[in-house]
Amino acid sequence: MAKIWNVHPENPPPRVIDQAVNLLASGGVLMCPTECSYVLVHGISEKNAHERVLKIRDLPPGHLFTLMCDSVSQLSKYAHVGSAEYRILRKHCPGSFTFVLEATRLVPKNVYGPKRNTIGARISEHPVCQSLLRRYGNPVITTTARVNGSTLLEMAELNVETVFEKLVDGILFVGNGFVEETTIVDLVRNPPSVIRQGRGSTSRLGF
Repeated sequence: MAKIWNVHPENPPPRVIDQAVNLLASGGVLMCPTECSYVLVHGISEKNAHERVLKIRDLPPGHLFTLMCDSVSQLSKYAHVGSAEYRILRKHCPGSFTFVLEATRLVPKNVYGPKRNTIGARISEHPVCQSLLRRYGNPVITTTARVNGSTLLEMAELNVETVFEKLVDGILFVGNGFVEETTIVDLVRNPPSVIRQGRGSTSRLGF
């Protein structure tokens, strides 16, 4: 049964964040809010936790997971970021964007599959997620919290505590009913392109 922390969405208690960090550090699977939706979170090198998330979401091994970082500086260690990419990231992070970038060798191959060298990268602007990542000190691997192929609208109508309390180890709970997608931008292509329009506005991207 998951440990459930009811936290303020803008001012999470440091004590609770420390407990969630300890859960991640011990190889657990955590559910954390972002400005778009809840995400399933685990440490970047935690293979067992990664396998659990694949089963929860019923995903293939080659699914494109998202690398969540606390800053552009941290992100640039795990993804190849040139000057053009850096300018875009600095302008739009943190925010509701997932940027497709080439992964560095610091990202385990099992995270993005044998036939791909790219990974989604994101810096969330949600205060709870930011607090967690800053305290944890390392990037995490994430995917949207869904089960059994459910849609975002279906998930918005469910009580996430009830749905996930037996599937994950901890839930940073800030309420129900907010489910949106990030805007996905492919920065590997030249020129860059928008793959999916989501919550993030593309009007200022310039392409």
